[in-house]
Amino acid sequence: MRIKDIAKIAGVSRSTVSRVVNNYSSVSKETRENVMKIIKKHGYVPHASARILAGKSNKMIGVFITNIKHNSKEFTIFGNTYFSPLIAAIIDCASILKYNVLVLIIDKKSDFEKARQLFYSNTISGGIFVGANNRVPKIYKLIKSGYKLAIFDQEKKDDKLSDDYIIVNSNNLNGAYKAVRHLIDFGHERIAHICGDIKKYSGFKRLEGYKKAMNEAGLPIKEGYIVEGDFTEDSGFNKAKQLLTNNNNITAIFSSNDSMAIGAMKAIKKMGLKIPDDISIIGYDDINIAKYTTPSLTTIDSHILKMASIATENLISFIKTGINPCNYYNIQTKLIIRESTKKIR
Repeated sequence: MRIKDIAKIAGVSRSTVSRVVNNYSSVSKETRENVMKIIKKHGYVPHASARILAGKSNKMIGVFITNIKHNSKEFTIFGNTYFSPLIAAIIDCASILKYNVLVLIIDKKSDFEKARQLFYSNTISGGIFVGANNRVPKIYKLIKSGYKLAIFDQEKKDDKLSDDYIIVNSNNLNGAYKAVRHLIDFGHERIAHICGDIKKYSGFKRLEGYKKAMNEAGLPIKEGYIVEGDFTEDSGFNKAKQLLTNNNNITAIFSSNDSMAIGAMKAIKKMGLKIPDDISIIGYDDINIAKYTTPSLTTIDSHILKMASIATENLISFIKTGINPCNYYNIQTKLIIRESTKKIR
């Protein structure tokens, strides 16, 4: 028996049968009960969704990486100093829990349909989104369909879906505040900020943290002190040149991540300035290479491995039990002082 036969007997469309099987909320209770009664009576099993109807799941989770740009090596998985360790940690954690990981790159809207098909066919039992912009409607459409997801770098919203997914963040505002507070404590007053992509939660929350520290200290945020990068090394290089060309009195820079900080360090050196004698700089994330730069980079440890473990362990627990004990994790950060910042008084 095929889906069209079930639809004919039930007097509904094939898409309605599909929505019932995949637990969409947009089906009336009466229609759902009627379709399920017919499915059970005739033993209909759509593709690999047999295990869904039996209440079982496989041991595969998906990792969906968004905002990949194939024309930029820094946006590929291999070239990205944040994605690479995060995804490796997810795979390691899943392996310990006897789960496998399927990785899918989403670089256009149509790729969300591929993700949905992986759930629909029961190829995967849950998914983790990495690199997504804040509040992407297509992600929340998947959640509304009943699929289990964990999402990095998202704003917490109190809504009727809030118990149906997991959010894992670095404490972006507090971490950025710590970074700028460190520069202030070292005597800096003219502090610039290279912020990340503000379409991302981490981008605008770290900007908020910068402003909070400056305002609390009574320090002016002058015009041109804030420039927007995109979390890549190239943008850090270009934006640091812009800052230092237009604002020669800047003594310190807070970069919204380490990759941009490393790009900024290259620009500072190219302009004949010394770090930290002329310009202090601090990053965010504490990626592995940060300790090996010259000078070594002062930064904020966002605990990438811990975030990966929390997302993976809780998603798998959610898959196994159907219970989501905590839908929001805001991981505390740590200031790592190295050689790229200097007291000026």
